[in-house]
Amino acid sequence: MQPEKGEKGKSLKQRLALKRSLAKETLAEFLGTYIMVVIGCGSVAQAILSRGLFGGIVTINVGFAMAVVVAIYTTAGVSGGHINPAVSFAFCVFGRMKWFKLPFYMGGQFLGAFAGAATLFGIYYDGLMSFAGGKLLITGENATAHIFATYPAPYLSVVNAFADESWKQLLVDSCSGSFGWCCHWRPHLCSSH
Repeated sequence: MQPEKGEKGKSLKQRLALKRSLAKETLAEFLGTYIMVVIGCGSVAQAILSRGLFGGIVTINVGFAMAVVVAIYTTAGVSGGHINPAVSFAFCVFGRMKWFKLPFYMGGQFLGAFAGAATLFGIYYDGLMSFAGGKLLITGENATAHIFATYPAPYLSVVNAFADESWKQLLVDSCSGSFGWCCHWRPHLCSSH
């Protein structure tokens, strides 16, 4: 296969550069979500697997806050820094993003989260295996599943859980993201996608 006439004089970097805006945006959402999961869930893993010796509630909160900040600053200039399917959906609902982009954004975010969790599982594999004698538990004092996901308390109803998560999402996304109330002084985070 011979390179095209215009390709011959281009460097490897120029030939590998993504030409399509949607591909760049999807890759940015993948990378941002990946970063958020690895750093954020990594702070949870550090605290849990050390049984509180090398981290706790403060390090988890600071770790996740830093993860979100790094992820948004990494991706904001390319895709708007959504790093959450709910944010991407809200952008579509309010007409700030075209609907045809939603599956690409959500796919990138899903794959980024999965790759981040897989990376974190690989990094902490030995710790996870030794924590509960080689068992991966969802409940109990040796549970490790909550490193990767949140689970409702046994007494919490589905309606209450939905209301709780909706309220939290409203609070978080109303003060962050491209249409948040505290974003007016950070125009570099605002997106017109």
